[in-house]
Amino acid sequence: MTIGVPIKDAALRAELEALIVEHAYRLDMNCSEDLAELYTLDGRFLAPNFACEGPDAINAYGRDRAAAKNRRVRHVCTNFRFWEDGPNQARGLCFILLFRSTGPELSPAEPIALADAHDIYRRGADGVWRIHERRVVLSFESAAHKTN
Repeated sequence: MTIGVPIKDAALRAELEALIVEHAYRLDMNCSEDLAELYTLDGRFLAPNFACEGPDAINAYGRDRAAAKNRRVRHVCTNFRFWEDGPNQARGLCFILLFRSTGPELSPAEPIALADAHDIYRRGADGVWRIHERRVVLSFESAAHKTN
């Protein structure tokens, strides 16, 4: 999938990768109450089972995730690709391997889903890149992911 000119600027690639990693970290470490900080004011977070639009909805989702203390989740993000999409916008794709367990058990030993994150990033007037839209598309899904 090619959207535009691939981004080769190492500093910009590092900034976008850091944004993706911060997003995963907040969800994984139960500190996502202010997840909307990573999004533009008109940002959207879309996945097969939910859609959050705007800071209130994104932060509500983040608070719900942060409150799930009995749930252990890890997102492993890889295969980053970024494309230029104008002077203050970029598009990206990464793969997210998801591990999850509930309760004291350290299972599962295997990932429960693999998703593609299709992102649109925008640079604000403050010079900071944020997610404008994250659209999560499942590539593979286990029965454990479907039921939990």
